[in-house]
Amino acid sequence: MHIPEVWIQAQASVQAQLDQEVVAEAAELAEAQWSEMTLVARFTQARGEQVDLDVRGSRCCGVLTEISASGDFILLRCTDGESTRTFECLIRIGCINSARGLPRGLAPVVEALARIRIGFREGSWLRGQWGSRVVIKTNDSASPIFGIVAAVGRDFIEIENGGGTDMRLVVALGSVISMKVVA
Repeated sequence: MHIPEVWIQAQASVQAQLDQEVVAEAAELAEAQWSEMTLVARFTQARGEQVDLDVRGSRCCGVLTEISASGDFILLRCTDGESTRTFECLIRIGCINSARGLPRGLAPVVEALARIRIGFREGSWLRGQWGSRVVIKTNDSASPIFGIVAAVGRDFIEIENGGGTDMRLVVALGSVISMKVVA
C-alpha cells in the first residue's frame, strides 16, 4: 500500500504543531510551578551547602545548617575570618536582601516534602545559647548589641552587657536581624 507524499507531509506538519503545543504547555506549567516556589523552599534545598548572603547590607557566608519550623529563621555555621574557628549565626529570613549558592528549586511539591524535614525551633536554639557570648543585629540599631544571653522568653532575649541584673537589656525577638554566637 502506497501512502501519498501529501499525506506524509500533512501528518508531519500536524505532529510538529502538536510538539510545539506540548512544549508551550510544559513551559507554562513550569512557570506556574516556579511562581509557587518560596525562599524558604530554596533555603531548605540548600541545607548543608555554602551560601553567601546579604543581610541588610552586611555580608554573611557559611554553611546553612537549619531552617526554623516557623520558616522565619535560618542557622548558618560560619568561619571567623582567616582563623578556623567556627560560630553559629541565626538570621531572620525576612532581613535577607539576596543570596548566592542556593540550588535551583524543583517545584512546590519539593517544598511540601521539605517542610516535613524542617526541624529546629528558634526558641529552643536560643535557649541553648543561654550563657553564650553573642553579637545581635537589630532592625533599627546602628550598632550591634554585644553581651551574654541571660534569659530567653517567648518573644524576647535578655542580654547581660555589663550593667548588672537591674540593667540587663531586653531585646524583642521580632527586631532581631541576626545573632552570632562568639567564643
